[in-house]
Amino acid sequence: MGRERKKGIGLSPGFWIRMWVLVALGGKELHGYELISKISDVFPGMVGKGVGEMGRGYRILKELEMEGLITSHWDINEIGPARKVYKLTPKGEELRRENIKYIKEIKECIEKFIEIAGGEEE
Repeated sequence: MGRERKKGIGLSPGFWIRMWVLVALGGKELHGYELISKISDVFPGMVGKGVGEMGRGYRILKELEMEGLITSHWDINEIGPARKVYKLTPKGEELRRENIKYIKEIKECIEKFIEIAGGEEE
């Protein structure tokens, strides 16, 4: 049984990493290293580029696959080693759309909060 997404947990680093994968795979296939290495470009400081972080990224890909949100296959080309390529499932595409809507709601709440708080910065 896969974990269900619930409102209120959308600001955790795990949510953003998972969401990045779903957005990045929207309408295309990408190999794992490409997906994981770009996470730190999109979310600096949240994920590093070291070997340990690559392992964390591959664990997240495995979780998404086990939850039925993405699928993978081996791309064997004549030059270089085989690479595992990932793509969204219909269930993953549905969650991607739902989460984009949720992120827009979060954005509105954050903007309202900042407005009420007077836009104070540290």
